[in-house]
Amino acid sequence: MRTFLVSALLPALFLSAATAHPHGLPQAAQHEKRQDDASPSSATSGSVPTGVALGVSLGLDDSSSTVTTSATSTTSSSDAVTTSYTPVSSLSFASVTAAPAITASSYTTLTNKISDVLSRSNEIAVHSWELGTLINTLLEVYNPGLMPFGWDSGAVNDEEVPWNALEIARDTISHYDWTGAPNATTGQDISLYLDNSTTPQSHHSQALIGGDGALGDPVSLVPAVWLLAEYAQKDEVKSKLQLRDADDYAWAVGNQLDYLFNGPTSSNGTISQREASFELWADMGYMVSPSLAYLGLTTNSSNFLTKSLEQFTLESSALLETIHGVYLHILNGDASLWATGNGWMAYGLMRDLASVSSAGLDSAVGDYATNTKNTISGVFQGLFSQLDDDSLIPNYMHQSNATLAVGDTSGTALTVAAYYRFLKLAPELTNDNLTTLAEQAFDGVVAKIDDDGWVTHAVDPEGTYGWVVYPDDLTLHSPEAQAFAALMWKARTDYGQ
Repeated sequence: MRTFLVSALLPALFLSAATAHPHGLPQAAQHEKRQDDASPSSATSGSVPTGVALGVSLGLDDSSSTVTTSATSTTSSSDAVTTSYTPVSSLSFASVTAAPAITASSYTTLTNKISDVLSRSNEIAVHSWELGTLINTLLEVYNPGLMPFGWDSGAVNDEEVPWNALEIARDTISHYDWTGAPNATTGQDISLYLDNSTTPQSHHSQALIGGDGALGDPVSLVPAVWLLAEYAQKDEVKSKLQLRDADDYAWAVGNQLDYLFNGPTSSNGTISQREASFELWADMGYMVSPSLAYLGLTTNSSNFLTKSLEQFTLESSALLETIHGVYLHILNGDASLWATGNGWMAYGLMRDLASVSSAGLDSAVGDYATNTKNTISGVFQGLFSQLDDDSLIPNYMHQSNATLAVGDTSGTALTVAAYYRFLKLAPELTNDNLTTLAEQAFDGVVAKIDDDGWVTHAVDPEGTYGWVVYPDDLTLHSPEAQAFAALMWKARTDYGQ
């Protein structure tokens, strides 16, 4: 069935396994496929020489504009560490408590399935961005005081220890190269390791985990590894999980920051999603800026918080397609309107804004917060206006190919999660119509979750035969969709309506 669909659609696909998604083919295979692929999307894909001006004409109508970005890069001092992660099958995930004011049957249904939904995600998450998303989701659901939306500065000492999240985080970086690590507890403030000018131990620039060619994806693990550093200072936790010294984990986060900041950037300072050359992806809206914001929140650093919203603003301004008011997937690559990419951007911004708000440093970010809120309000309008008959956002919006436009539970769930967060962060920029549409989309996602907790009707996360939804293939599972459904539940629970 899948082979037939692909052979029939290849000439029309905007995006296929050939278009260099780091979430799919190994980097070498991606570049080889780019050269051979003759699909429309390949015309603007491929490696871009450093220092060469980039431009993409969206080609949507006469009013479309050309976005130009010049790319420069600094050679990173280390190749990204490789990894082989095996899911921890022994973990169990607790049931959750519903918000009593929410009486919708779909909400009750999802509440009863959350532990299964997260168990399924844990079974199949193996890549850097999947693991970062899973761990952040577990923390938001079970330990909200450690996360921006429910931040409690004393949570590390007062809340229940996030055993599952810490165990997954520990195993995720089990292949990390600890050469040059402190290997001792210095007793100094571990935040000193985050900056080259203050670190007690020289950095060894490297990613926390291999990113399959992506510079941004491993950064999604920064909050998780920073929490390893925090909890490694507690003897009980360190002993039970057999953790390294706290200084080692803090040093590793500092190394990751070095690796990120020394990667390719544009002339205006926008960080690349990819390692080999400058590429701007919507995915990085969730990966990079929220991790910087989290460090800003946990260390009370206005510099990290400002850097976070500055990066998001740069990404947003470059990727926003102003005709339809939603985000492109990849600048100069996949100039199409992908639901999950928009979800990545929207929820990433919510994490940024929540970190700023919880830190009480709103004044430090200037107009960034105001401007990004106004922009994302319009993006929500653009996304929810596209709900299909199943109350799902089309996998690809505003194009004529029916197969590409099949509704996607993954992107829909993350968008709904972002909107419910936005209802609390900026209620003045929401309205009853949008909220009604978000409720419908919530129902649409829940309707596609089976009795075992699998979120069906989700875009193929590996892009094996193209980044499309195969609604009749119930064996195709997405770690992202699983996590996003749980984030959607938690966001609505916190909103309380």
